[in-house]
Amino acid sequence: MPPRRWTTEELETANTMMGEGASFSDIARKLDRTASAVESKLKGKKVSPRGASASKSKPVAEATPQPEKVSATTPPHASANNGADYEAGSAVKYIVGAVIVAVIIWLVVS
Repeated sequence: MPPRRWTTEELETANTMMGEGASFSDIARKLDRTASAVESKLKGKKVSPRGASASKSKPVAEATPQPEKVSATTPPHASANNGADYEAGSAVKYIVGAVIVAVIIWLVVS
């Protein structure tokens, strides 16, 4: 059975409750959903540890996450702002791989 879609009313209720400091569990009970489903739906919102919203005026329905624009060489899990870290890690992996291949060739030829 596929998960049921979120209604506008549910999103508004969840957004309001989160803004009032309700936990994901409290919101889930009110909406007859699981806490993990509520957390997953609201994870794009800036939430403090208590569950209060950092931006109370913006409804959840408008807070749909937009995909990041990354280069074709950046893997999907890396964000655009840590591309330098990814490139440095790739260089290290490349060098280690090249050294391993060189040692194997040296062992075979010897």
